[in-house]
Amino acid sequence: MDSRPQLSLFISSKMGELAPERRAVQEALSAFLLHGWLWETDAGARPEPIRSVYLAEVEACDIYIGLFWQGYGPYTIEEFEHARKHHKPCLVYDKHIEQEKREAKLGTFLASLQDVENRKGLTVCRFKTAEQLAEQVQKDVMRLLASTFKNSRKQISQPQEPSASPAMNVTEAHHNIIIGNNYGKTEQHNYDISSTGRKRRNRE
Repeated sequence: MDSRPQLSLFISSKMGELAPERRAVQEALSAFLLHGWLWETDAGARPEPIRSVYLAEVEACDIYIGLFWQGYGPYTIEEFEHARKHHKPCLVYDKHIEQEKREAKLGTFLASLQDVENRKGLTVCRFKTAEQLAEQVQKDVMRLLASTFKNSRKQISQPQEPSASPAMNVTEAHHNIIIGNNYGKTEQHNYDISSTGRKRRNRE
């Protein structure tokens, strides 16, 4: 069982090319008492293989944050796809400078995410500096948490439709109205409401 008291956000990217941005995001989250999980500071030494560690951390996180720039990192893409598989809210950011150096495979991946016709797509946010990214992540995470809280309150406050009681069954056949219980012995009261008169007959 995950015993971490804070909300955990998994920060995913190619570590080398976005190292300053990764640290900036972690610091921005810590200002709101949120834990931004980074491999280089949080993984430590473990008896499990590397791949099982980072996938387990994706499963344990509350929110996934993906940072992309020039290189197509297969491990980063795997982390993203694992987060989607486990229905994690995903916030994706694109460092939008020096686009001519971007690998074509990464460009295709990001374009697919932002395709308006892609029902499984995302709204990707562009940034240029680490400071701009940090500020935007704070805003987006707070908006996501507020939206999630409001939606949960709506679900709680919605009145439940009263269910029909199984104890009573009312059937009208011809001119007789039969009223009876559904469990145990059934007592029927037959009322003759024909034009010839009104008679009542009790039968057990």
